[in-house]
Amino acid sequence: MGGPAGPLVTLSFTPVHAVLGGIVLGTAASAKLLTTGRILGISGAMKGLVSGDFAPWRFAFLGGLIAGSAVLSVVLPEAFEAMRGSCPLWRAAISGLLVGIGTSMGNGCTSGHGICGSARLSPRSFAYTVSFMVSGMLSATLTQSARCQGVRPVPPQLALPTPAEWQLALSFLASGVAAFGVLALLAKMAHARSGKPEPHMPSAAALASAFTAGIAGEATAAGGGVVLEGGKPHVAAAGPGFELTAEFGSGLLFALGLGFSGMAHATKVVSFLSPLYPCWDLSLPFVMGGAVLVALFAFQGVLRFHMMQHPLFMSRFQFPTANAIDTRLLTGGVLFGTGWGMSGLCPGPALLSLVISHDAHVYWFLISMVAGMALEHHWLSHWLAPGAPHHK
Repeated sequence: MGGPAGPLVTLSFTPVHAVLGGIVLGTAASAKLLTTGRILGISGAMKGLVSGDFAPWRFAFLGGLIAGSAVLSVVLPEAFEAMRGSCPLWRAAISGLLVGIGTSMGNGCTSGHGICGSARLSPRSFAYTVSFMVSGMLSATLTQSARCQGVRPVPPQLALPTPAEWQLALSFLASGVAAFGVLALLAKMAHARSGKPEPHMPSAAALASAFTAGIAGEATAAGGGVVLEGGKPHVAAAGPGFELTAEFGSGLLFALGLGFSGMAHATKVVSFLSPLYPCWDLSLPFVMGGAVLVALFAFQGVLRFHMMQHPLFMSRFQFPTANAIDTRLLTGGVLFGTGWGMSGLCPGPALLSLVISHDAHVYWFLISMVAGMALEHHWLSHWLAPGAPHHK
């Protein structure tokens, strides 16, 4: 493949890799929901820190993502490929700024809206996902992202996993399921020793309210949401250590899924977003499909079939409450998609590449993304509010 600015990259069509990675992603999202009651959203976790919410779970989850990156650097070093050196740094900076503003306005990205929102059957998340997909394709096509990143203009050829890759993917999945199973068993033992009663089954009205929010709500890890009991969420009897361990574990498992699926390869992302370029690579939809299929069972099991009274380590499930498909949401989706299409980077893959790749494009993207989130939170959101002075 050569260096970052070296020979052209010849892509492969990898639907099986994508589905396997997507299954790992969906398992991570499901594990986070069932243990902590929270939606898995990477941009939401980051935006909370930018806005001054330094809840420990945010550090644990993002720390898990970075730890997963370190694991990938050992077991699957080829998982990393940020923007190639043929792309100018200003392109990464503008992309990051647009992604930061867009995800802040729309309260989510590919993980929160694309995976978890779709698994909740949320019309709001469907609208946001369509807006960033369409704008991403327009952006990548108009700015010639695939050509900029040195993708060879030939149709990708089908590539299936090797036996070693099958073993690696299954080990990721089995290790994640086993780890959360052991954690749940330890928490149950700790809860039994505490002698405290289990939280009560929520009322039918509360369950109906949660289900309504799940169908129409907003997918994001930031802010408050519908809970299955009144009041503010608190840690269950097992203790906060289990909550933070689950957050760390879900972040780590999600990182492994991103790496195996190919989502950390900017060239594969921009090639999917470039349908008119000869290298159009349709692997990405298989990632989303595998992830949503797995997460659907967990989210609908909680929302529709009430399979759990409460998450394992917390007393309440939390689901976002917003249900409006408004200008702010769609504008956020368009801005996020435009930035995503310019670089092939979004919050998760960029964080994965932060420690390992030592790529200036990643640094510029992340700095600009954080600046965009801060700009939207501290200025744009107030300036665009209906009651702002300039609207009067």
